[in-house]
This record gives sequence, structure tokens and C-alpha cells, in this order.
Amino acid sequence: MNDLATGTRLAKVVHVVDPDAAYAPVEVVLNRGARDGVKLGDRFLVFGEGPHITDPDTGTDLGQLELVRGRGEVVHVQQHLATIRTIERRRTRPAKRITREAVGTLSLAADLPGRVVEEALAAEAEMPFEAVRLGDLAKPI
Repeated sequence: MNDLATGTRLAKVVHVVDPDAAYAPVEVVLNRGARDGVKLGDRFLVFGEGPHITDPDTGTDLGQLELVRGRGEVVHVQQHLATIRTIERRRTRPAKRITREAVGTLSLAADLPGRVVEEALAAEAEMPFEAVRLGDLAKPI
């Protein structure tokens, strides 16, 4: 299948990393790699093919619906393959910043007793690819 906007051949999902995870996968492998110009950090929209949609008033074929599975960024590139990891995030709780006094002898070298340490608690979690399957398509975004 070609991307009509660019005229380029779309990438396909050829492997789902850890499909038996308790949650849906956060990484998939595409059949495009360095030889195709894929680089670390490139972003892709992963989608499945839905039904053809016809305009109910004119009968015009509006095209095939793209069922979005998620968006990902290339984290590993091989000659013929690229692994992408989800970039979708969802808010899990309000962001928090904790300030505490460093204590104990097992603290990191920078954590000296009496020194104030600040740490941020993540307010977001990765959203896995939704219902991704082998053969789903991906296009650069």
C-alpha cells in the first residue's frame, strides 16, 4: 500500500515486542531500516486499515479509514528493520515534587547528611500501542 500524500510505500509492523505483556506492547518492529533512510528519533503513526468510507450524500469514495494504534519513535535501527517505542503519554496523577533531607550512610556521594534533596515524581505513564497487529501499517509523521 502507498501513502497517497507522499507516494511512498508504507512500512508494516512485522513484529510485536512482548505481545504477552500484562498491558499492550509499547514497542513494535517495522520492515524499514537504515537502507530506507530511517534514523534514530524518526516518528511514525501506526494504524490498521478500516472500512472504505463513502459520502452518504454524493456516493463519493472518501477513502479507507485509518484505525490509529498509536505513535512511536525509532529507538533502534538495523539495515532492514526499525524498532519504535510509543510516544503516547497519559496523565496518571498530579505532578509532585518532594523535598527531603538526605540521611544515612548508604546515600549517594552527593547525598550528604543535612543536604536537601529534591525529586520529581512522574505524572505521566506510557500508553501502549492499542490493538496493534502484525501487518498494521506505519507512516512517517
